[in-house]
Amino acid sequence: MIIWAGSWTSGKLIANSADAKLTQFWRFVFSAASIAPLIPMLGLSFAVSAKQLLWGALGAIVITVYTFMFFIGLKTGYAGAAGVLVTSMNPIFTYFLTRTLLRHTLTRRDAFGLVLGALGGAVLLELWHPSAERLLMGGNLLFLGAALVYAFVTLTTNAATRSMSIIVYSFYVNLFGALFLMPFIGREIALTPPPTDYNYWANIIYLGVISNAFATTVYFFAIKSLGSARASSYIFIVPATALLMAAWYLGEEVRMSTVAGGIIALAAVTILRLTPREERR
Repeated sequence: MIIWAGSWTSGKLIANSADAKLTQFWRFVFSAASIAPLIPMLGLSFAVSAKQLLWGALGAIVITVYTFMFFIGLKTGYAGAAGVLVTSMNPIFTYFLTRTLLRHTLTRRDAFGLVLGALGGAVLLELWHPSAERLLMGGNLLFLGAALVYAFVTLTTNAATRSMSIIVYSFYVNLFGALFLMPFIGREIALTPPPTDYNYWANIIYLGVISNAFATTVYFFAIKSLGSARASSYIFIVPATALLMAAWYLGEEVRMSTVAGGIIALAAVTILRLTPREERR
């Protein structure tokens, strides 16, 4: 969780070092390259069906949109605020989409949790300052959009991994993500920062290898050991840690609206997760 929280500060450090497409591309390349050795080590196989490949391609499209919004938003936005907004609002969007797509009736508890989540989002966006320029230049609308897109990442991953290993799925998502971006990059690949730009490449390694490959793999092993409910509860560590890391390393201001909005949104997530199990089916 702490490694994941650090990805916002890491992304901020290189958001303006290169075009977002290039940074996305290299992150995907490093992720795929670091996940590939895990597949034979864990006794898994690269062989997948055509349907599973389609799931990998769909996942790559969604995660590419998410990471593009991630890096574009970080060009002007605060890493700490982004970490709080995305990680606290994403579970709310995911829950709402799940209930809607499965055509489940919302209970009063659901409705209260979702309204509370919307209130938390409004506080995070500081909607009492109705300035389009403020919202756009601060990157907050992009981060809110990223939280919504990541909800689709979650749903796609859940559906895909019913028939394939999460490790194999992650490999193909990152591989396809890099392949999808290549036509859009073209000759711009020459604009990649040189190997001597240690800040850029260290953070690419952090985002691609440490955060994506290592931390994600550990998380899914934790799910097997602890169970999904207990393991996922640790996600509550991410918003506060992301905020503190950005304040400590980047010197970002800790805004009261970010703290208050994050607490409200996390309270909403807690309420939604307390919904009786039988009502979630």
